[in-house]
Amino acid sequence: MKKMVLARTLLGLAVLMLIGVTALAEDNSKSTITINGGRNTVYMKAPARVQPQKPCTPAKFYDNICNGSINVGDGWTISDGSPINTEYTPSNAIVALATGTTTKIHVDVGFVEGGNGAIVDMDASCGPAASAHPCGHPDGEKHLCQGFIRNLYTFGDTIVTESFKCAAKLTKGKTYWVYVQSEANSWLAWNLSETATGGIVEGTNDVWGTPTESGQAVGGLAIY
Repeated sequence: MKKMVLARTLLGLAVLMLIGVTALAEDNSKSTITINGGRNTVYMKAPARVQPQKPCTPAKFYDNICNGSINVGDGWTISDGSPINTEYTPSNAIVALATGTTTKIHVDVGFVEGGNGAIVDMDASCGPAASAHPCGHPDGEKHLCQGFIRNLYTFGDTIVTESFKCAAKLTKGKTYWVYVQSEANSWLAWNLSETATGGIVEGTNDVWGTPTESGQAVGGLAIY
């Protein structure tokens, strides 16, 4: 009898834990909204917090993660299909701090709904300075390097930086673009830096929009 009571108690605790985890996941989704026509994702359950970064080695080519701080509750929307029903592929411009070949890229991308993964591309810059944009496009094959990130942290929670290998030749002082694409029927967010700014261009349904020059918030990014 004691074993049966213990088994029932453990089963009851397991059910309560499962309910708690499910409620937490649902609550996170309900507490996350989009603004600016869907292009920005904001976590509304608590005021925007800045996640302090742990001591790390600054990246050689570009870094707003180790050398700055990232907002855990505000990011560029990354989506494809439902629930946003628009494909958003944010692209941020950076200026290389050194000449050489990169080894890896770090990004701060959070998960909201759907598939828990993303594709990250780095491209050269094409066009006149005032209207520059990535040379490739979201679903194209032209890029300097491409990587896949999986098991993203929950948007609005403590940030866990994702990374992938990238071997691309960069030149100091030149502009490059990094952009993030979601899996089908997914909603992700590229957390914004609290300290770094740069140029942006929004990819909407696989078409680059009008570039915005420097002064815009940049997604959490480090290029080693």
